Amino acid sequence: MFKIGDHVVYPYHGAGTIEDIEEKDVLGETLSYYVLHFPLVDVKLMLPESRIDQSGLRKVIAQKELEDLVQALQNGPDQPPSTSHFSRDTENLLKSGSIIDAAHLISSLSKKQTERSNGLHIQDRNHLQKAKQMIASELILMNDMTEEQAYEFIDQSLIDDHSA
Repeated sequence: MFKIGDHVVYPYHGAGTIEDIEEKDVLGETLSYYVLHFPLVDVKLMLPESRIDQSGLRKVIAQKELEDLVQALQNGPDQPPSTSHFSRDTENLLKSGSIIDAAHLISSLSKKQTERSNGLHIQDRNHLQKAKQMIASELILMNDMTEEQAYEFIDQSLIDDHSA
């Protein structure tokens, strides 16, 4: 399925690398764990191999899918999910692990930001930053970009849309 060195995306954490596959003895049973490192947020995570399918772990997008990402950044829904404190729509989009969902969220929140004279609510700003961070982490690993270049790529894709 996955092997050491694979670049993967784990929902909500973003993109990372499988650094190791370890065997651990847990309650007399030997289990395999993937050891993941997420460099952008500097987090290490051990994911049981038996939970891979339900975890949403996936490989980073391929170079040929980059244009789909740009399209999603430029053509997200006009209405972002509700900013209600009780709304989980935005959180669910981020937890899906889908780069397209994150791009749509960035697109709609960026449109909302330009329309509001006083900017975004704090919750929306946090979601916008988290979505950008998730996409940037994937761009860094799949396209050998620096963190700065990845954020510039995202912002430039949004600007290209607004100037069209």
